[in-house]
Amino acid sequence: MATDKYTNKFADNYRVAMSKTVLTPTADTYNLIRIPRYALLMDVWLLVSAVGSSKTVSLGWSGNGESAQAAGFMSYDIADVATLGLKRAMRDTLIAFEGKYFGTAGGTVTMTVGTTQTTGNFIVFCVYSIIK
Repeated sequence: MATDKYTNKFADNYRVAMSKTVLTPTADTYNLIRIPRYALLMDVWLLVSAVGSSKTVSLGWSGNGESAQAAGFMSYDIADVATLGLKRAMRDTLIAFEGKYFGTAGGTVTMTVGTTQTTGNFIVFCVYSIIK
């Protein structure tokens, strides 16, 4: 005999967010995109349209009642702001993944800049859906 564990939690929304342009940023952590509670963030991209002066930019997250992860989506090597193009989040370390569920509280997609950039033009995109 099988035990039924059907769900009634479905999402019929799909949201794509785009950050403001980050132009020649100083060394700091930037809060770029607010993510609401119950959001399943499915993908994160970084558009580098003008190369940065050093490869010390990572994308991560904060919030959800957890410790912030500066490279939770993209490490320095994956973000690679010294190369033009569109980069996509991928699992490359034990803490870097393509997505995250914000079930405890809302959060933020962040950009951490380790060394002040004298050049660089960056935009971050993400896709999420709210399901509760």
